[in-house]
Amino acid sequence: MLDKYKQYHIKRIIEATNGLYKSKDSICHKCHNTEGDLNCFFCYCPLYDDFECGGNYTILPNGLKDCSDCLKPHEEEFVESWLLKIL
Repeated sequence: MLDKYKQYHIKRIIEATNGLYKSKDSICHKCHNTEGDLNCFFCYCPLYDDFECGGNYTILPNGLKDCSDCLKPHEEEFVESWLLKIL
């Protein structure tokens, strides 16, 4: 029974965070050059420190990971699976 409610609330979280970057007064900013909807629950990717994350990233000359071309943490399926792991 608890899983049913957990899944329900996760779906509500995903719905509430879809397209936040589109709002004129939002603190979220569109960080990626893409068309279509993004889910902005993870403004900071939970896999940033993992260089085996499977995302599309590059390493900048200063050694920082640039994830501008990665949309993995902004996909609904990723958000849902991650929330199911931590909740």
